[in-house]
Amino acid sequence: MPPVREAFAMTAHPRPLPGPDRLTWDQSAGRACVYCARPLTSGAVHVGTIRDRLGAHVLDTEAWAGPCCSTTASPDSER
Repeated sequence: MPPVREAFAMTAHPRPLPGPDRLTWDQSAGRACVYCARPLTSGAVHVGTIRDRLGAHVLDTEAWAGPCCSTTASPDSER
């Protein structure tokens, strides 16, 4: 079994995700690129989850990047 440190290194994002307070409605709903806010069509790449809470409420947001920014995003999966 590999050390935990290596597992985290493999999932590190080459580009930091923005904070939840900086997202537009379309970005937080997964309809626009999380980096440039262009509408997503085909070829969107999942780049991670933006974690947020408000008391007991979990406000996590799935972050997606479009083909315009996918060269700097991690290719976890495509939409």
